[in-house]
Amino acid sequence: MKLITIIIFSLIFSNDIIIDANNSFDSILSSYVDSSGKVNYKAIIDNPYSLNDYFEFIENISPNNFPDYFKTSNAKKAYWINTYNALILKIMIDNPSKNILEISRGPSIFGSFIFFQKFKIGNEMLSPHYIEHRILRKLDDPRIHFAINCASKSCPPLGNKILKEEDLDDQLDEKAVKFINSKEHVYIDNEKKIIYLNKLFKWFKRDFGDLKLYICEYLDSNIVYEDIYNYKVSFFEYDWSSNATNS
Repeated sequence: MKLITIIIFSLIFSNDIIIDANNSFDSILSSYVDSSGKVNYKAIIDNPYSLNDYFEFIENISPNNFPDYFKTSNAKKAYWINTYNALILKIMIDNPSKNILEISRGPSIFGSFIFFQKFKIGNEMLSPHYIEHRILRKLDDPRIHFAINCASKSCPPLGNKILKEEDLDDQLDEKAVKFINSKEHVYIDNEKKIIYLNKLFKWFKRDFGDLKLYICEYLDSNIVYEDIYNYKVSFFEYDWSSNATNS
């Protein structure tokens, strides 16, 4: 039975609809995303059915047109993070053998096709850029930056589990800890007294606030650092190459 037909019956089915949709997307992530966040896009192209089922859900239902389905802040946040990640997956499988910069049509990555392409979401036409900047960032939770993935190697890795309302805070904390304690994204050089950070911290400094204070919240407590508050901050070059399994 088509999702839109189910919707017409009654809001009483809302919980089942969300569970079924989440299961569809979860099966994609668990089957085609490895533990390091690499994505087997070719396998998704060959087996798109679960992703198509999830798109049928997000095309017709969102917190904007069915607010009774998403009564908590975490329910809304989980929906929009999952939707963003699903859109990026869709863009990548529609452009096989390309990375984000090769897909881009604008003068820069932030003015590019990949972020401004619009999709039907809850009977609105929304882009990944709009979801990130006009919806997710307005929720005032910097941890979202560790949960959304733009299909590049320097992005926080795409997890192999869907984000869920009931587990969201634990999931976001886990992602923040993993990202900040990865030397690929945060490296503290005590000899040179420099903190090297992923450029996400530069681009979204307004969200994170004091960068040194923020990363100290999540650094491994078993590691003793010197007074990093007096260290300089530098930023790694961002690697836009694909997060595909064969790259």
